[in-house]
Amino acid sequence: MKGTRLSISLAVAALVLGAAAIAALALPVAAAPGAQNNIPTPTPAPMEDVAYTLEVVGGEEQTLTFPGAESDGLTIGETSVTSTYPRGMIFSMQAASDNGEIQDVILFMEYVHGTRDRVNAEYDRESDTWIAHPWDTGEGRPAWSRFNFYWRVRDSAGVTVETDPQLIDYADPTRPWFRAESEHMVLYWFGFGEDMADEIAQTAAYAVESTHQRRMDGFGGEISYKPIAVVYPQRDILTEMYANPIASETFAGYTSSDLGMSVQVLHDGSTPPGNEECIWSTPEEERTMEWRIERIYHTTTHEFTHLWQYDVLGGAFGKLWWFEGQAEWFGFAPGQYDKRLRKLAELQDIPSLTEDIGANLTQADGCYALAYDVGPSFINFLHTNYGGIETLQQIAQGTRYGTSMYESVEEIAGKPFIEVENEWRTYLGFEPLSLADVDPASALEPAIAPIAEIGETVLLPSTPPIAYIYEKPGPNVLSNGQCFSGMEVTILDMGSLDGIDYYQVDCMGMVGWMSRDQLVGP
Repeated sequence: MKGTRLSISLAVAALVLGAAAIAALALPVAAAPGAQNNIPTPTPAPMEDVAYTLEVVGGEEQTLTFPGAESDGLTIGETSVTSTYPRGMIFSMQAASDNGEIQDVILFMEYVHGTRDRVNAEYDRESDTWIAHPWDTGEGRPAWSRFNFYWRVRDSAGVTVETDPQLIDYADPTRPWFRAESEHMVLYWFGFGEDMADEIAQTAAYAVESTHQRRMDGFGGEISYKPIAVVYPQRDILTEMYANPIASETFAGYTSSDLGMSVQVLHDGSTPPGNEECIWSTPEEERTMEWRIERIYHTTTHEFTHLWQYDVLGGAFGKLWWFEGQAEWFGFAPGQYDKRLRKLAELQDIPSLTEDIGANLTQADGCYALAYDVGPSFINFLHTNYGGIETLQQIAQGTRYGTSMYESVEEIAGKPFIEVENEWRTYLGFEPLSLADVDPASALEPAIAPIAEIGETVLLPSTPPIAYIYEKPGPNVLSNGQCFSGMEVTILDMGSLDGIDYYQVDCMGMVGWMSRDQLVGP
């Protein structure tokens, strides 16, 4: 799965430090009754004198030149490249052949995983050059994207010549940027922190380097390239790279495994919609420029962890709370997630870890981003109680080869997943779950009024036109497929729950649960 496209929105991720990974807590919270002391959060490895370089780049138009190629009478001349960011790059060169006319001229752009874009060049008769202009409408391509380019040219005799790949950056000629580089990261930014550029470069380098070994140990491998982080000062400047600016108030960038980049917007210090009453939020008057800049270091390491997931494991596997939990836990400042969850235990319950735990719904503490606290809390619990970093590596490597996180936990712990989950819930002050809470099918009583025997078929009623099937028996569960009126379904299992009969059915190969009313009709 190398090269699989990853495009994770930072709309929630960039807000994690404001809602869940708290820099400054507003309230002290006592542990819930019976709960243990908080397990220590992971800390960066102590390091001294992290080496980095800092320079100013961009801000002026430059034309770069690269060598051509020649073979079998077909000649590709020197290539000139000019960045017209945010509207692409212009590549031009001359080509000639002793064999006949030039037929095809294609510019290829190759990224960190070998994925490629291609642009057919057009011939400009006046200058006798072939010109390719990728991203001429912006196409969401961020400044400082790094890639190799090469030409492939074919003449009328069928002779084909390629130039050697050349590494180039998509520079921004419209404004100067700071560029910091250390052994395992590159960071670009502009429009803020001009008087503390060395401090930003040094802290960013420290954040990445001091968490690098933890990621290596936890994922069982090294990322194959040096990831890049690009930070824009404002949303409207970031959206210059789109032909149609993005209007969302919460859009804060994205992370792309194809490009090997994280693109983010500096936190603007405002409270995101839906988080106005969050009891953990830092007061707005305390959200200084320094506070906003500090968000960069964790967000960068969080997003770099997503790049590791794709590069080392082949993907971000599992439910949202798991792969975002990994990104949080392996980041620079995962925050005091246990404190938030313990307070929630006094106010509400949380779903089972076998369910989808979202990030956008506001919880009883006035905050959202629940998945971003549940994930690192459970991962930290496993790390502390079930074998340390080797356990996290075993789970991560298992997902690489098709073993689910749940299966790996059961193998490591030697007990059903629900028992491990209940240990974690009890640690936080939540009531343990029963098997019926997690698997309602296990709690079914005999059907009250069976309409058919197991193995028989039933014809769906004529209305409604679409009949949904569900993951589990019971109300308020997620649909996992749909059938259509008049179709024949096979009964696989049945039982009653809270006075209602439910049937597990096979509908065109899709298996799920339907209520008796769905099968009988109005």
